[in-house]
Parts: sequence; C-alpha cells; structure tokens
Amino acid sequence: MTIDAKLRAGCEISLGFPHHGVVTAADHLRAVASYMDAEGLEAEMYLGGPMVAALEAKIADLLGKPAAMWCPTGTMAQGIAARIHAGATGSRTIQLHPTSHLELHEERGYHFAHGLDATLIGQWSSPLAADDLQPGAACAFIELPQRHNGGALPAWDELQAIKARARALNLPLHLDGARLWSTRPFYDDRSYAGVCDGFASVYVSLYKDIGALGGAVLAGEADFIADARLWVARLGGRIVSPVPMVPDALRLIERQLELMPAFVARAGMLAAALSGIEGVAVTPDPPHVNMLHLRVPCDAATAERARDEAARQTGVWLGNRFWDLEGGAVCALEITAGEALLDIPDARLAEAVSVLAREIAAAPIRPAQTTEA
Repeated sequence: MTIDAKLRAGCEISLGFPHHGVVTAADHLRAVASYMDAEGLEAEMYLGGPMVAALEAKIADLLGKPAAMWCPTGTMAQGIAARIHAGATGSRTIQLHPTSHLELHEERGYHFAHGLDATLIGQWSSPLAADDLQPGAACAFIELPQRHNGGALPAWDELQAIKARARALNLPLHLDGARLWSTRPFYDDRSYAGVCDGFASVYVSLYKDIGALGGAVLAGEADFIADARLWVARLGGRIVSPVPMVPDALRLIERQLELMPAFVARAGMLAAALSGIEGVAVTPDPPHVNMLHLRVPCDAATAERARDEAARQTGVWLGNRFWDLEGGAVCALEITAGEALLDIPDARLAEAVSVLAREIAAAPIRPAQTTEA
C-alpha cells in the first residue's frame, strides 16, 4: 500500500479511514475527557473497575450472552476464544474461511501463540455455507459480515442452516463479529442477540463502525469468559488503565448503533450511483451492510496510481487500500459508509470513480499472477 499523504490531505473529500468524520487525535481525546467529566467517571486500574464492568454488561446484553470481557485488541480476543475451544474439545484445529482475518492479517498467531492449526473451508469469493463445516475441529469461525467479499452475509435461512449443521456435528461456532453492528438491516432488523444465538462465543470490535479509539469485547458463557480473563492476563492484556478506549466506547456506542441503519442505507445509495460506471463493479450489489467493494480490472499498484490521478483531478480521495484479487487481474477498493459519507454528494464520488476507471483503462496491461491474493 502506498499513500501520498500530502495529496490525500489536500483533497476536499476523503473516504479513507476514519469513517466517522474528520477529527484530530487531540480533539478525540478532549471529547473523551469531557464525557468522563460529565459522567463522573474516575480512573480505574487493571480492567477491574465499574467503567469496564458497565461496558461489558452493555455488550453482553446486546449480544444475548451471559457474560462479556473487554480486551485491548480483537486479535487477542479471537486467539483466546480459539484456545479455550481447543482446550474444551481436545482438538488443536480450527476451521477458517480463506479470507479470515486470522489467516490473512495476524501472522498466523493462532499457530505461533496458541499452538493451533487451521483448516481452510469454503470458497474465497462467497460466504461460508452449512456444507462447508466439517467434523472434528475445536471450533469454526464465521465472519459476519465477510470483509473480503465486500461485507457479504449469508441469507438468514443459510445462517440458521450453518448453526443447525454445527449442532449436528457438535462443532462450536465462534462469531467473528468485527463488523456485526451493521448486520441488522439485512436480517430484517432482528436483534443482535438473535443473530448471535447459536454461537458459543462472539467477538465484536469497538473501533470498527463504533469509532472508539480501540478495544474489543469477547462474549459467551460465564465459565468461558472466566477462562478468557485468565488468558488476557497471561498474554499481557490486563493493561494498567482502560482510558481512553473504554470511556470512548461508552460515549459512542448507543449513538452509532442508532445511526447504523442510515449508514447501511447510504452504502446502498452509493452503490446505485457507482454501479453504472463502465469499468467498475460493485460487490455485493446491492450492499448487505454499510460496506461495499469497488472492483476494477487491474492490480492494486495500477489502481493506486489511478486513484491518485482521480484525486488530483477531482479533489476526492477514494480510499487508502486496494486488495489484490485473482492473482492481480482484479483488485478491490473497500468503501465504508460512516458519518463522513452521509453528506457527500453522489455526483462528486461518481466523478472520481469515473476518472479512476478511465485511468485504469488507459494503463498498460500487466500480466496476472497465477495465485489468488
């Protein structure tokens, strides 16, 4: 990934991270401090105070689980979940989709930190299905929504079939719900607890979509979470102070969840505006959540150069990263609808995407590699 920081900073419109409006780090910290003053929140240590407990109770209630635990990172939370399921089942193998965050972005921490192995199940280009699940594993990870497929979700009936097959196989399910918060509109506004029902454990992010400064929550049965707390301490996650991450999550979560249907609707409007532009494809179309992928027929390096030219011509920065797919023959730009996108005119974005497409069409053709990214 290459980013021209000066070019991006000079753009009038930017779709890069963060998605929830332009705010400086200092302004963000001041907002947290103001919230703590208004709510009378005091400093607490080693994740044992009432502020952390309040956030954990709120998330447990939302997800319909008996207990929940705040954790500094999702990577730590999900590794702990896999390890506990392995200890309970006696299996050292977890089942992952080929696009799983654990497989692509965590340096195989499940293996090197936790002594586990992974079996990849399902197809890169589609969400997991019930028939993909296999017997004999410690657990299977199901990502809702599936990021590297543009935020795709299985239909509700398919999700129930996944849960039923897991029960038949006596296979615990873990929900990688990093972006779970955006799924309710696709599932006819069923509750988060309804979506999570049937999962032995659930992880949610507090910075993706919620916009907090960091942190994650792992939820499950009370004994599962009691074990998880031990592993957080053993792995160095029992940090001295939860500030500013925990109060920031408390400050933001209710408001962001109220806005989530608007974010999902905005992604759908944007997809409709972009899907008719020659040389690009929106996936899924229409989007399932507040995310979509814009697929273009070139490698990521070519797309990045075209993005930069679109930024120079239109003053619109379309995003930070293109993902190489299909051996470099196709790449995808991830666009997430948050507050920053709500008031941006579709015409401005369509103009930038049109320039992007023209620049890619005019670029020299590069031979595709033989393996999928």
